[in-house]
Amino acid sequence: MIIILTIITLCVVYLSYVRYVPVRRAVCLDECQFNQKKIQVDLRDYHQSAKSTKANKIALPIAYIKRNHQLLPKTDLYVMAANSVEKNIGIRLLRRLGHNVVGYTVEKKHCCCKKWNSKYV
Repeated sequence: MIIILTIITLCVVYLSYVRYVPVRRAVCLDECQFNQKKIQVDLRDYHQSAKSTKANKIALPIAYIKRNHQLLPKTDLYVMAANSVEKNIGIRLLRRLGHNVVGYTVEKKHCCCKKWNSKYV
């Protein structure tokens, strides 16, 4: 009984970690701070990401990452997400598949550390 309870607890802890613990080595950026030469991966749903059209933006919702990650170039990527859970899952999945995610932005949430982030853009 203790073994089963331990296995269930470990599964819950792992799933909580993947969803809610912030990703390391990814810098929070406002949309105006994005480098125009870098590729932006929009992890929001298609009906949300279709509202904004930018030159270097690729709309790729989380559900399609495993199937279509080959479409992404092997350069540094910026991630755009609707909320922090989507951001955490998306960045971890892209890194697991071999992509280098260097920054992110969350919709309707401004980064509070602009002065610190300015040297990384």
